[in-house]
Amino acid sequence: MLIQTKRMILAFLLASNLILLIVYHQLNSILKISLKNPSENDNTPHSSVKGLVPRPTFDPSEKYLAYLPHSGFHNQRITLENALLLAKYLNRTLLVPPVFLGPATEWRLFDILHRRVMLQTKRGLDHCGRVPKGESLPAECLNYYSWTTVRWDFFYDMERIGKEQPWKYRSDHSFAWMETHLGIDRRKDIHIIEDTSHYDYQIFDDPNSITPLNTLRYRRKLTVKELADRPERVLHMGSLFATGRVLAELPENKDYQQFLKRTMILSTPILVKTSDAIVERLGGLGSFVGLHLRVGDGMFVVPAPENIENMFKNLVNITGITPIPNYPILPTNAPAGREVAGDKKAGILPRQDKDDEGVAGLKADAKPAPVPMPLNAKIRATRMDVAECRARQKEGGKYQMIYIATDGVYPRRNILFRKLFDHFPCIFTLDDFSEFLGGLKEMKNDDGVGLSKDLVPMVDAVVSAKGRYFMGTPKSTFSTYVSKQLHPAFVEKLFDQDGNPV
Repeated sequence: MLIQTKRMILAFLLASNLILLIVYHQLNSILKISLKNPSENDNTPHSSVKGLVPRPTFDPSEKYLAYLPHSGFHNQRITLENALLLAKYLNRTLLVPPVFLGPATEWRLFDILHRRVMLQTKRGLDHCGRVPKGESLPAECLNYYSWTTVRWDFFYDMERIGKEQPWKYRSDHSFAWMETHLGIDRRKDIHIIEDTSHYDYQIFDDPNSITPLNTLRYRRKLTVKELADRPERVLHMGSLFATGRVLAELPENKDYQQFLKRTMILSTPILVKTSDAIVERLGGLGSFVGLHLRVGDGMFVVPAPENIENMFKNLVNITGITPIPNYPILPTNAPAGREVAGDKKAGILPRQDKDDEGVAGLKADAKPAPVPMPLNAKIRATRMDVAECRARQKEGGKYQMIYIATDGVYPRRNILFRKLFDHFPCIFTLDDFSEFLGGLKEMKNDDGVGLSKDLVPMVDAVVSAKGRYFMGTPKSTFSTYVSKQLHPAFVEKLFDQDGNPV
């Protein structure tokens, strides 16, 4: 009896061990599948094993370059271009943040700006996008629809850039993100180049450069060599904004800079489709003159009349028209936001960049002169529609097709534009092509925030860039941005890379 009992116990133990062994092998097989790269396991989707989150893999020898974005879209683009240049020089992988669309974050000292961009998150606010239309938003959701972020590959061919310069998308600006995703020890693996002013340093790529430091803007000179000597895995810059912030003087660096300029052309399908439709309605690529007139904010208000007068003179030279004799001259300090009739303020579109090149803001004592009386309506050229203008396009002269991209609302009623409309009956703005903008106005990001307020001005830019000639507003990064969209086979630029008339 005792022997039989022992045999039963032994059989039970053997059976139990066998069951445990089978369970162990099954769990081990599942674990291996869950940690396997999804691309290596086509039959078992990565998400099929729930509750098992793979640990990020990283190369402990890989070095990175990071920076802090700020300001509007076009300034962020200039910053990205500078960062790509510098990362290439230093042979580091660039950590690329998302594009911030909304009220611009102004430049601040490193610690303050770093804290601000870290707080630009909608983490934990998913419920805000589900609040039914018409209902009151909770307190934490009040700013939910005022801003959003998208990846840079929404606008540009970042895959092509990645073949020339490695980059890695970062959705978070915290050092904790670096520790989790890059294996960084924040205590020893990060070196910060803090900027002590808006335009603190200029970076030189050529050790034998004879180019002097631009002391009108920058305080100090940094060389690629001293940055390349840093052993830390992460070199973290503050601001990298400003045209010419990172020089490209060595031949190989010039080539890479030109590659970036050719590649960072808007490729978003709906932007391309919409702008192409408007250009086709105007008569096709290279069939008109494109202007960008920034008149509504910052340092562009006071010089607006002078900028427009310079463009008018260029148009006279291009078209060969004879200006109207004794045409009244608008005072150079006339306010940009006034309508022709009365003193009612004209609306101004949200600015595209909070912080343009050289913006110092309006002087406190700058007082615009009173608005002059409306000009005699009888001298205004009879307005023509697109079909009429295209029919007379071969005549040239005053029938030259002109497209104006501008931040001024209702330009046909704005006194600043009056001289242009009085002399040229074939001037058109985005307002004349509203039927093409339906799709853009309905576009929303993944968080439910509408994108039209940012995408519509981009269409304006791309259209103006597809004329035979282009004239931009001096010192405007928006004009510089437009120039990067120019079609080389048709366009003759009438301003330099800083936006100054040629």
